[in-house]
Parts: sequence; C-alpha cells; structure tokens
Amino acid sequence: MKHRFYTFYDFTGYPPFRASMQSQLKRKIERLASTHPEWQEVDYIEYFRQIVLNNSESELERRFAHWHLVAYIDRDRCFLIWREFHHISLYAAKSDYFYALTNEILFQIGKFKKYLSKYNDRDRSQASLKTYILGVLENSIREKLDLQSGWHLLCNVDISSTRKINNFGKKIQKSLAEYGINEPSISQYVFAWQYFIAVYKNNKIYQFDNRKREKWPEPDNCDFAEAAKYYNIQKNQPHAPLQVSSSLEVTAEIIEKWMTICIQALQNAKRIIEVSLDNTNYEKQQEVEVDNWQFVTGEKEKLSELEQIEIILEKEIENIEANLALIRSKIPLKARKAIMPLCYSYRLAIFTQEQLASWLGINQGTISRYISKQIETPLLKRLQELLKNKFNVQSYLKIFLAERFTNPNNSILDRLIVEVVQSLDAQQQTIIRWQYGERLTLSEINSRLGKEQNIERDKLIAIENEIQIEFREKIARWQSEYIKFWLRNYYEDKIREVLVSGFKQLESLQQEIIQRLYCQQMSEETIIKLYPQYPVIGIIAETKNQLKDFLLQWLKINFGIILPTNNYQVMEIIKNWLSRELIYLEL
Repeated sequence: MKHRFYTFYDFTGYPPFRASMQSQLKRKIERLASTHPEWQEVDYIEYFRQIVLNNSESELERRFAHWHLVAYIDRDRCFLIWREFHHISLYAAKSDYFYALTNEILFQIGKFKKYLSKYNDRDRSQASLKTYILGVLENSIREKLDLQSGWHLLCNVDISSTRKINNFGKKIQKSLAEYGINEPSISQYVFAWQYFIAVYKNNKIYQFDNRKREKWPEPDNCDFAEAAKYYNIQKNQPHAPLQVSSSLEVTAEIIEKWMTICIQALQNAKRIIEVSLDNTNYEKQQEVEVDNWQFVTGEKEKLSELEQIEIILEKEIENIEANLALIRSKIPLKARKAIMPLCYSYRLAIFTQEQLASWLGINQGTISRYISKQIETPLLKRLQELLKNKFNVQSYLKIFLAERFTNPNNSILDRLIVEVVQSLDAQQQTIIRWQYGERLTLSEINSRLGKEQNIERDKLIAIENEIQIEFREKIARWQSEYIKFWLRNYYEDKIREVLVSGFKQLESLQQEIIQRLYCQQMSEETIIKLYPQYPVIGIIAETKNQLKDFLLQWLKINFGIILPTNNYQVMEIIKNWLSRELIYLEL
C-alpha cells in the first residue's frame, strides 16, 4: 500500500520526477509508516490533505504532502484517461494533451488545494477523495472535448465566424445521420440550430448582467420561441435549403425538441470527429467530392459502377503512359513518363511545373499543354463515354423535381441541382419552391403572386429549361474536376507507396522513435530522456535521409531521373508525409 504514495507511472514515456525525487518521497513515507504502523490508506490520505490545507506548515512540507497525494492518484489518473478516451479519433496524439491537461490540476498546488478544500471527508455518503479528484479530472477533459454540458456541446462555437458555424453544422449533420435521423429532418434541425445558437448566446452568454452566472445555463421558452420566429421568417428566403422551405411553421416546443435531439446525437456520436478549420486555400481546392456519384441504378450497382470506372481509368492511363514516346512534344523522351508523378498538382509532388521546366530546359507552357492535351483530355473523353449510356440528364432532373425536391439525397448530382436552384433569382426560386416544394398549381401560384405578377405556364417551363441547361454545364465541369481529382490521387498514391515501403524497411528502433515524434507528438527532448543510451537526434536525421534515399532510388529506377541527394523538395515531402500521414499507417 505504501508504494502508492511515492510511485509515478510511465504513462507518456517519462515520469514527472527524477529518480532522486521519487527516492526522497519513498524515504519520507517509510519513516511515516514506521512511526504509525497502524495507519491505513485513508489515514495517510487525510494526513497529507491536512498538511496541504494548513498554511502554518512550511512550504517544503506542504509541497511534499502535495506530491504524495498526486502519486497516490497518478495510476488511476492514467487508467482513467485510457478507459474513457482511448476510443476517440487520434488517441495516440491526444493522450499527451490529456495528461498535460490533468497535470494543470494535479501539479499546480493552488488549484489542487482548491479541490481538496471543497472535499468534505465527514460526509460518509460522499465518494472517496480519490474518486472525487478523478471526477474533477474527467470533467476537465470532457469539458475541453465538449462532452460535459449539453448546451455547451451544442453551442460552443464562434457565431461571428461563418466558417466555424458551417464546419460545426456539418458535424451536427453527421452526428444526426449516425443517430438515425434522416432528411428532411437533418436539414431542418441544422437550419433551426443556426438561429437558436445566436439567440441563446445573445440572451444567456453575452449579456452583461449574466457574466457571473453559470456559463452554459439552461435555455428557457423565450429562447426557443425567438428561434422559432426566425426559423419561420427565414425558411421562405432564397438561401434556405429546399428541405426547409417546404416545412410547416414551427413552435417553441418543436425547436426545443429538435435541439434536444441534436444534443443527444452529438453525445452519442461513435467518436469525436476532428475537423481541420485551418486548411489552406490550396487544400480546399483539392477537396472534390467524388465518392457520392449516383447513377439512376440501385445502390449496389452504384458502387460497382464507380469501381469499374476507376479500373477502366487506370487501364487508360497505363495505355497513355505506354504510348508517350509516339506523341510529338518538346519534352525529352526519357522525362515524359516522369512529368505526372513529379509535378502534377498534388500534395506530395516534388516539383512545380516551373521548377521541372527549368530543370529540363524547356518552357513551362510546354509541360502545361502536355498534361492537358496528352493526359487529362483523353481521360475526360473516356469518362464521358462511360457515362453517356448510364445517365440521362433530363430523366434524372424530372425524377428529382417530382420525388426528391424537398428531400435531396447526398449524391453529387442532387447537390448540383440544389446549387442550380439556389443560383436562380429570387422570384424564380420562389416559384420553383412553390411548384415542387409545396405542390401548388399554376393558379395557386398566381394567387400568391398577385395580379401584377401573374405568370403563364411558359414561364414555368422556361425556369425548368434554365435549370436543365445549368445542370448539364455543372455536370460537365464536375467531370473535368473528377479527372483532376482522380489523377492527383493516382500519382500521390505512387509516392505514398514508396514511402510506406521504405518506412517498413527501417529498423524497429527507428520506427519507434519516429512514431513517438510524429504520432505521439513528443518533443525531441522528451524522446532523448526515453532513450538516453541512443543518439536520438542522429537517428531521426538518419531515418529521414533513408526515406529520402528510397524515394530518389525509385525515381532513378522507374524514370531515369537522377536528383542530387541534398534536394530540398524531396526532404520537404518526407517531412510532410511523416507529420500528416504516418499516424494512419498500419505496420
């Protein structure tokens, strides 16, 4: 039992105290045990607690008593972090953060003393001191992860940032879908949430006279009623989703029910989803959604069709690469096959077009025309051939308007139609929403418009034709973007395969050190403490050089490209891959 009061556990790879410090703690507890052999665990706890709370004790004595209590809690603290949070996304990288977060409470004597003073040991119905402190630690982590308060979880987002509102709205949509909620309810709930959060934070969080109140108080009926008022006004505006514009009027009770469901969905999410809010513009341009392409066929056929298309495109690109020597171009024959893997616009590309053109001694425009004419255009034509007999624009649009106007699915095609509808002018949007959302007849539409704005059936047909024309244009643009997206993935995967293969050939110690650095986010100083017998800095540098050599050798063997061993771009690719993708590698 005594060892619990001086032993710290190696949770993140290093103990919080040097061995000499732990030895002092051990000697003090052994002297205390010899003086009071009858003491049980609870006696030690109360003894140290009273010393920490007694300001008349010397600072050194209070500090040692504090450390004894922290040691007593440390093992359970480590187990608590693993037990409660090991299932979340990127746990390996987050565990250090959780450990540091709980350290702020345990090792800052002022904070720790505050919680000790709140604990009432005379209340026999109360949990033990250990259980009490562990509850404080768990709550501190859950509050940071938005899991403690339902209204905190739902509303802790900056309403002044459209980007953050949109990102959190997507998180709610995903949680609702996992919770079993379907459209059109998902869109209606999220639309209501956008107005509720503004009302709630203005009424309950930002008010001057509420500063000293609980930060996330329960909303009242006035908050829900005000949110319902905004929902009913805004649902008829052009920016409202189609699922919302055709919904009935809502009440305060309905808004309260919807927000409660959103909280339940977020609390019951399978895992905490990490969404980067700071992607660069370049990365955002690369995010083309292609996994939801939907043909008119069934679900199983949809998946098989997409897989077949990718297989056919792979064969097509292999055929193109095999015949590159036959085309007319100023690009040297030996370099043609290397153009795409070296400089196509993807994250692990070694060169920009300008850099590669300079290295080859040709004009940058020559490379750009080569990529467009010889690679992208043939693949785009092949894709268009594949889709020509599988998809009819007019039929798809007709089915959408008749069956799914108020409840679009998540396919790229439905989303393209929604974008087209939202690009219409205000009157056209209103008319098309009335016609296909509320199923009004022409006479009912004219009755709402009034005599001065009456329209003929030709006007309705013209709006539908405009939607169809713009839909065709969007599909054509999507096909072009799909090819670029597919090519980026195709060539990035080739570089990635080389690096994965190279990493698996490293020695186990190298892999372990690099994983601690990039997956667990340990500092080099911390890793050095873990491996005092090894030259850690040298091992890290040598590992990066070996991965660089793997990549250079691959370029030489496959493309006859010989780059200098000190090439800056290649080393940047190694660092980029290690820092962003190593954590997902399953060895």
